[in-house]
Order: sequence, then C-alpha cells, then structure tokens
Amino acid sequence: MTESPIVGAWDAGPFDNDDAADFASELDGADPNERVVLIREALQDALDPTEVDDDEDIVQARAVAAAAVLAAARTGIPIDSSYAPREGVSEATDDLVELAVLALDAVADSDSELAELLGEAGTIDTLRSALV
Repeated sequence: MTESPIVGAWDAGPFDNDDAADFASELDGADPNERVVLIREALQDALDPTEVDDDEDIVQARAVAAAAVLAAARTGIPIDSSYAPREGVSEATDDLVELAVLALDAVADSDSELAELLGEAGTIDTLRSALV
C-alpha cells in the first residue's frame, strides 16, 4: 500500500481517501434515481472554478469517485475497493460520460496533491480509458 502525503488518503485508487469514501456512503444512502443526480453534481462541481477554489481536494475526490462509478457501469467491471459504493448506476449515459471525462481532465490539469497522487498512479488515465 502506498503512503499518501494527503491527509485522509491511504492509497491512489478512486475511493482510497476519506472524501471519496464519504461520497460512496452518500450514493449508498440515495435512491437509485438520486444517485445519477449526485454523480452529475460531483462532476459538474469539478468544472466549476468557484467550487474548486473553495474545496479543491473534496471536489476532486468526489469527481474521481463519480467517474469511477460511471466507468464501472460502462465496462461492467466492478470497482475493486471495500470503500466503493455497494451499488452504482445501471448505465453510464453518453452525456454523463462526457462530463466525467471533462472532470477527470480538469483534475489532471490541476496542481493539487490529489491530482499528483492519482496521476502518478495512473488512476486518472485508467478511468479515462474505461470511459472513452
């Protein structure tokens, strides 16, 4: 396991930090139709400069986690993390996939510690490849 310099991160997977694990819990507690709304909001927040400026690590962690849920739906490959949501979404619509790719690109283009950790581990590239 990789030690992370980021407080609340224990590895470089999409759910290997406190904020992503919290997001997974939110998804688990939501109605199936609400999950899509939560995922869309998480992705849109990563593209909103005011949201990113306020809580960059939280916004980015949630966006990467949301992209992972969509990638799992798109590929049919379950997320290999005990911190991932128990249930995702039934399908990854094209508009959500496009939004996820944009959000992942925004995270990758930032200079945050989380982006560096996920970038070095290849997590962002792996998710992006699963989506496109």
